[in-house]
Amino acid sequence: MTSHAEASTNEVPPKSRIIQIRKRDGRIVPFNKEKITNAIYKAILESGSRDRALADSLSSRVVEILDEKYGGEAIPAVEDVQDVVERALVENGQAKVAKAYIIYRQKRAEIRREKQRILEKESIDEVDKVFDLNALRVLKARYLKKDEAGKLVETPKQLFTRIAVHATLPDLFYDLEVYDITNKQKAHPQEDFDPLQFHEKVSIGKYALNRYHLEALKRMYDRFDREGVAKVSWSRFFEMLKSGLFNKYEKSISAFYGLMVSRKFMPNTPAIANFGNVLGMGSACFVLGVDDSIESIMETLKQTAVVFKAGGGMGYNFSKLRPEGDYVSSTSGVASGPISFMMLFDTMTDVIKQGGIRRGANMGILNSNHPDVEKFITAKKGNKALRNFNI
Repeated sequence: MTSHAEASTNEVPPKSRIIQIRKRDGRIVPFNKEKITNAIYKAILESGSRDRALADSLSSRVVEILDEKYGGEAIPAVEDVQDVVERALVENGQAKVAKAYIIYRQKRAEIRREKQRILEKESIDEVDKVFDLNALRVLKARYLKKDEAGKLVETPKQLFTRIAVHATLPDLFYDLEVYDITNKQKAHPQEDFDPLQFHEKVSIGKYALNRYHLEALKRMYDRFDREGVAKVSWSRFFEMLKSGLFNKYEKSISAFYGLMVSRKFMPNTPAIANFGNVLGMGSACFVLGVDDSIESIMETLKQTAVVFKAGGGMGYNFSKLRPEGDYVSSTSGVASGPISFMMLFDTMTDVIKQGGIRRGANMGILNSNHPDVEKFITAKKGNKALRNFNI
């Protein structure tokens, strides 16, 4: 019988010739005996026991059977390994454990099928596997790209990849070959650039840049150039990218990607929806001024609609607006007051959803010395008005 110390290692026993396994999505990955041990131990726990040594012993028997069946000539699939686990459990008189394992296996199969249905895929990959059903439903409803017919054209793995690439792009501009810390560079001549021409034809290491990554890259370069910190021209910068001089930032992309798919960190809605996508905006919170004129009020309303379209939220200070009933010299009439205009912003928020995926959010501010402050304080009473505002 295999000792507990030997069975607990991640290494394949020296005599085993099984070194790889084929996943359900076709990937070939290293064979890991510990995963078999853990699966059997879960079944043992379900059967009412806590015998870890038994799980070690049974997983060693599974490896022996796999060696006999496949040797070094073939790569077993996941389903093949699970079939052998059931056989080993039955052969060793572990009927209760076998039953628990079969039930566990069936539940996992049902979850896989549901994930396939949600994601409109024939098989799930390693990223789909780590997110539960509700998380995948949210990703599908809000963030994964769809075609005009509403059919998914993006997987979670592709989504997290485009986000990670986009989030790393600013690093390139702080490279010592590009960034001038003295801030004394003269602006370089403007150069035309067609990102569509290079769509997925240039990369940072193994990560290809799509047209929206390239559009963002050009926007960032132009800003850095205007600020006098770009040592090189755009054409030189792009040549550095094409030649692989920025491939060292592949590690940064992989690190950020890893944080997301391991569920240790998730960026905000605008970043998830827009990074590596058409709009590109990653910020969630903005503030705009509102001056006491219809032109300023409507301009702020328009700019807010644009921000909402990209998934951001907006804050405003309405203190410059004259109080309700005040005289308006241009019309010889009376002012509507800040509360009425807030109603206008609130209605617009119902119409323009944030990024088309959720209700917009506003923050309204009014100075305590404004004549309408008491009306402002009670404007949301009973949540009957200004429902898209915090105040």
